[in-house]
Amino acid sequence: MSWQRWDFRFLDTCFFREAVPFNAGEGGYSSVEGTFPPYITTLQGAVRTSLAAERGWSPGGKEADWPQELGGPGDTGVLSFRGPYLFGEGKPYYPAPLMLIKVKEGFSRLIPGEAVECDLGKVRLPRPKDAGVEGIKTLEGYFINKESLEKVLSGGVPSEKDVVSLDYFCEKEPRVGIELENETRKAKEGQLYNIVHTRPKKYTSVSVYVGGIPSEWRPAQRRIVPVGGEARLADVEVNESAPNSIIPSMPSIKPEKDGKVRFTVTLITPGWYGEDAEKIKEVIKNGPPGVPGQCVSACIGKAVYIGGWDMANCEPRPLVAALPPGSLWFFEAEEKDLERLKELHGSCISPRDNCGFGQVIIGKWGDF
Repeated sequence: MSWQRWDFRFLDTCFFREAVPFNAGEGGYSSVEGTFPPYITTLQGAVRTSLAAERGWSPGGKEADWPQELGGPGDTGVLSFRGPYLFGEGKPYYPAPLMLIKVKEGFSRLIPGEAVECDLGKVRLPRPKDAGVEGIKTLEGYFINKESLEKVLSGGVPSEKDVVSLDYFCEKEPRVGIELENETRKAKEGQLYNIVHTRPKKYTSVSVYVGGIPSEWRPAQRRIVPVGGEARLADVEVNESAPNSIIPSMPSIKPEKDGKVRFTVTLITPGWYGEDAEKIKEVIKNGPPGVPGQCVSACIGKAVYIGGWDMANCEPRPLVAALPPGSLWFFEAEEKDLERLKELHGSCISPRDNCGFGQVIIGKWGDF
C-alpha cells in the first residue's frame, strides 16, 4: 500500500469541540472549550471530503457523485489512516507515557510494585522506581519528542528541554458569539454563547498518514481545506511518506535471569475498543487484545470522548469513550514472544485500526 503524509497548518484559530454540550439558559460565564490536536475522526473527514471535491463532488450535490472508493458515513472505503501526530518546529511530539513522573529534580519512572490487596483485588500498583523522590507530579497533558521517547522506551528518562506542555504548540482564545437568523442574517435575541478557540503557533502542524489512495487520482500537493467547527481553514501539504518513519525505534529487549521478558505497551493514539463498557474494562485490566504474556500493572489516563460530525445527517456523532494516548501497560512474557513484540511495535490494535486508533509502541521496564 502506498502512503502519503498530509500536513495541516492552521491559518487562523481552530475549534474542535470537546465532549461538552452548548446548553441554553446557563447562568454565569460558562464556555465550551475545544480539544487540540483534533482526533482522527475529524481529520479523516477533511481528507476524504477534499479528495471527493477533486473528483467532482460538492457539498449538497448528488449522492451519486461521491466516489465509492472513499466509503460512506460509517467506513473509510479503500483508505487507511495513521495519526494524528503533533509537530513543533518540524519535530514530532507524542503524549508523554504515563509511567513518567516529574519529581523535585528532573524526572523519574513508575514500575510495578509488590502485590497488595485493595478494592481491585490483589494487584501490583505502580510505584516510583527511585525511593524517596519528592514533589511527584504526573505528566498528563505533556508531550515528548521522538529522541527522548526512544530514551524512555529503553528504560531512561527524558531531559527537561524535551518535555513540553500544550502551551508550546498553541494558545487559547476565548470568544463570544451569537446565533443568526438564516433568512435575514440578524442576531437572535438571547442567543449569546461563549466559546474557546485554539490558535496554533506558527511552527505547529498536525500530520496524518493516508494510505490506499488510488494511484490514478494524483492528489494536489497543496490545498486549502476547511476543518472542524466553523470550517476554519488549514493549509495542507501532501507528500509521499511511509508511516513507519515517524515511529520511535523499539529498544533491544532480552530475557532476564528468570527467563521472563518484561516490556511496556504504550498508546500513542487514542485506544478505541468499541462501545461496550465491559470490553473497555477488560482492556484496562489486561491490556490491548493480542499482546502476548500477562499484564502485571498499568498507568491509565482519564478517558477521552470521541465523536465527530455526521455530514449525511447534519448532526454530531454519538460520543464513544476511548483510552487516552500515553496510557501504558506493564507485561511479562516468554522469550518465544519476542518476535511477536517486534510485529506489534507501531501497529494499531483496535476495531477501528483503519483509522489509526490504538497504535502502540513497545518499551522495556525490567532490569536495565
